[in-house]
Amino acid sequence: MDMGTKQEGFEGEIRIVVPPLVLKESALTARFNTFVITDIGYYPKAKNHFCKRMEGSSEHILLHCVAGKGEVYIDKEKYNLEANQYILIPAGSSHTYQADHLNPWTIYWMHFVGKEAKAIVEDLFKRIRNGSNILPFDGVINTSFNRFCQLLSQGYSREILEYISLNLPHFFSGYLYPELQKESAEAEKDIIAQSIGFLKLHIGDRVELASIAEHVHLSVSHFSKLFKARTGYSPIEYLNHLKIQKACYLLQFSDKRISVISYELGFDDQYYFSRLFKEHMGSSPLHYRNNVLADNNKIH
Repeated sequence: MDMGTKQEGFEGEIRIVVPPLVLKESALTARFNTFVITDIGYYPKAKNHFCKRMEGSSEHILLHCVAGKGEVYIDKEKYNLEANQYILIPAGSSHTYQADHLNPWTIYWMHFVGKEAKAIVEDLFKRIRNGSNILPFDGVINTSFNRFCQLLSQGYSREILEYISLNLPHFFSGYLYPELQKESAEAEKDIIAQSIGFLKLHIGDRVELASIAEHVHLSVSHFSKLFKARTGYSPIEYLNHLKIQKACYLLQFSDKRISVISYELGFDDQYYFSRLFKEHMGSSPLHYRNNVLADNNKIH
């Protein structure tokens, strides 16, 4: 049984959960299966952050502390976690972790799986056991992590998910070989990024395909073909992904009624919104909210 407390959202936090439907669809590609992020985020001064999973998690969990402190128990072995230290909890390991009451930690965190993940987890866990887990959150680690968050906040296109999957070994190389860290070049904006920005800006509107194409100065047919080739989805399907991502956040961190959330995201029909949400997330909006309230840390 998982138990956790997180009384309210942490100011300035980042939390992104990749929908199970997207993970299932993307699992068909070999490049995606190598390394997969299921959840990722950042909790600043995470007061009352606590999690207990007696049966462990189905994903590996990385916690990197950059300020404050806390403690982690993995299979009953205690690890203190302070600024510039990280911990990695292997999948299936019974564990408990909590922020210090007086000086709560600020952490970057990630849940991940994948065919090639186990070997890296084993190597990192050896470093943790011998106390070699002191590492500033900078260089390739900081750059890559923030890039993953930035990309996933734009949605879950095939292009984004495969890019992250292929770059996760590079990210973990910063932990395995910290002396060889190098900054990654910043990705340039392109037409697809501009159109996704337009979708995010109008997430609560009824956006027509023609208006998106007009924003990037392309014909509807050419834009649609280009967008589908790059992301694996039509622009409207992609907009729905962004709406569901926003809905997950509002269901957890607001008291707004589901009908209000549905309306704010541009759905006149609450039942259609609920069906779409269940298709993506595997549960209804109400069940999702109740599960988060009952066991908040399960998805963290």
